[in-house]
Amino acid sequence: MIKLKALNHAAFRVSDVEKATSFYENVIGLKRLPRPNFPFGGAWYGIGNNALHIISSENRGQKPDPLGAHVAFDVEDFDETKRTLKEMGIEFLEAPSNMGAGRQLWILDPDGNTVELRTEK
Repeated sequence: MIKLKALNHAAFRVSDVEKATSFYENVIGLKRLPRPNFPFGGAWYGIGNNALHIISSENRGQKPDPLGAHVAFDVEDFDETKRTLKEMGIEFLEAPSNMGAGRQLWILDPDGNTVELRTEK
């Protein structure tokens, strides 16, 4: 049996690294990590003891998909997160509050990757 210790990183394919880095830095608020000089574009971001890697590649999504591949970030203030997304004109899908999985909403990054923003309360 494989015994996992922790999540190391999640990775998304992006078609426009500049657009994606703007989204992850200015909307989500991630801080960039040093990245090896790979022969393809991308960026790495630190999240606690984990990381998000974005990798240059063609890929497009249409709507947030909570059941598909995604990355989930815990947020400190769920209501502030919703307000900020509305102010930025970013559409989101919100889970019903009676599901018993905390409060969740989903957005798309510029390449159609689903990003979950959530809190336990």
